[in-house]
Amino acid sequence: MNTIELNAEIYRQLGYLSDDRTYLEKALEMLRGLTRIKSTAEARGSAYTEMLESLSDFQDYEQGWDGEDAAPLYKTVIRNFKEVLQQSNDSDLKGWVIFPERNGTLFMQNEQLDAGINIGCKDYSYYINKDGKITGENGRKFTVKSHLETVRKICA
Repeated sequence: MNTIELNAEIYRQLGYLSDDRTYLEKALEMLRGLTRIKSTAEARGSAYTEMLESLSDFQDYEQGWDGEDAAPLYKTVIRNFKEVLQQSNDSDLKGWVIFPERNGTLFMQNEQLDAGINIGCKDYSYYINKDGKITGENGRKFTVKSHLETVRKICA
């Protein structure tokens, strides 16, 4: 989406919200956040930017987003992943994509390495399929440090 289209969409959305002060304040806060995110994203690589954009899209998913009964992403999961993004470097993110899970968690997948990490509110799980041997761990306590160690272990 180019800048002109983005500006037009922002004005269109603000028009819908202008009658409700609370929504307008939230929209302005979100727009200020986009400005901060954009300047950070420009300093980072494309993997970071793509993941941030995907996460932004997934944050808008509501109950039943899959046409059945899938839960929206938990706010804690979103916060956890944003912290991971902030502290990661571009090589940590290369080859990974993210998807929302039906239970409100976030799944990171690296098809090339045949690996995945599921990020929850308090813990995460991961698997690696290397030469037909599947290894991994369930229920690891989530910290940004432990998560990035797992990503780096998988990518090594």
